[in-house]
Amino acid sequence: MPGDETGNANIGVLTGRKWNAQTKVDQSISRLQHQEIVGRVQVGRAGLGWGDVPRFWSKANRKERKEMVVAEVTRMEEDRYRIKAVSQSRQGSWTSWEGVTIRSINWSDMWKIPQARLSFLIRSTYDTLPCPRNLHQWFRSEECCALCSTPNASLQHILSGCKIALSQGRYRWRHEQVLRKLAEVLEECRQGSNAPSAAEDLTTFVTGGVRRSMRPKETPRPFSLDQEWRMRVDLDRKLHFPMENITTSLRPDVVAWSTKARAVILIELTVPMEEGIEAAFERKRAKYSELAAECREAGWKTTIYPVEVGCRGFMGLSTTRLLREVGLTGGRLRKATKALAEEAEKGSFWLWLRRKDKAWGKNT
Repeated sequence: MPGDETGNANIGVLTGRKWNAQTKVDQSISRLQHQEIVGRVQVGRAGLGWGDVPRFWSKANRKERKEMVVAEVTRMEEDRYRIKAVSQSRQGSWTSWEGVTIRSINWSDMWKIPQARLSFLIRSTYDTLPCPRNLHQWFRSEECCALCSTPNASLQHILSGCKIALSQGRYRWRHEQVLRKLAEVLEECRQGSNAPSAAEDLTTFVTGGVRRSMRPKETPRPFSLDQEWRMRVDLDRKLHFPMENITTSLRPDVVAWSTKARAVILIELTVPMEEGIEAAFERKRAKYSELAAECREAGWKTTIYPVEVGCRGFMGLSTTRLLREVGLTGGRLRKATKALAEEAEKGSFWLWLRRKDKAWGKNT
C-alpha cells in the first residue's frame, strides 16, 4: 500500500548538528521497553496504585506507540533541563520540592493573568525577586526586612517567616482567602451528596464461586451519598468542635461529620513555602492525631486530612487527594485546583507588594 511504502522509506529528518531525531526516537523506544521490564512503580508519599495506569510498549498499537514515543522524547528533554536546573543552587531550588504537584499554565491563562502577577509568579519560583538577600548578593548592599529589621531577609522570610507580619495577621489573611475558596469547593460537594437521588436498582456481578462481601467499608468516603453530611468552617467566627462528649481547644479549619454514618473528617489547611510542604503535612497530622484518637474512642470513624497549598500557588499532593476523595474528577478537579492555586498566589503577591508598609488592617 502507498501508506506502508511511505512509512518504510526511511527518509532522514534534518534537525541540525546538536539534535538528531532518529537517535532520540531510538533512545525513547529503549527507555519505554526498559520501563515495561521494571513494571509499575510508585514515587513519593502516595500509596501503591495511586495515579494513572501506565501503558506498556508491547501492548500498545501503532497509534499509541507513536504517542508514547513523542511523550518520552518530551520527558527526556525535560529531564535534561532539570539536570541543568539542579546544578543551580538558587534558581534550581524548585527541584528539591517534595509532595508538590506540577502546575501548568497555558497561553490563555498567561494572557489573562496581569503582567505584574505573572512576573511575580515566575520570579518567585526561581527566587529572582529583589528581596534583601538577593540585593546583597547582586549589589553587596545591606538591607533589612522593613517590618522586623532582619538583615538580608530572604523571600521565604517575607512570605512566611516574618514575626511581625505573623502578629499583624498578614499570613492569617492569606490563609483565610485560600480557606474560603476551599470551603466553597467542599460545600458544593457536600450539597451534591445530600441532594435527593433517584433510587436505582443496580445489579452487581461477581466471579463464579466467589461470595459477595456484605460488610460495609470501615470508613465511608467523604461526602458519600445519602449520609446527611454537615460541615463547619473556621471562618469569621470561632469554630466550636461539634462532637458531643469531646472537649478540645484545637480548631481544625474544616470539620465535616455525618451522624448517620458516625463519621467525622478533620481538614487542616496550611499555606507554607513549597520547600516546607512535606514538613507541614507531618506537623499537622501529628497535631490532630490525639483529637482523632479521642473521636475514635467515642465511636466516630475519624479521618485527618492535612492539606497544603504553597505560597506561590503550587498544590500539595494531599490537597489533590482530598479533592479526589470528595468526588471531584476531570474538569471539576482542574477548576478547583486552579482556583485554590490562584488564591494563594494572589495573596502572596499582595504581601510582596506590601512588604515595606508597616501598617496593616482592613482599611490598608
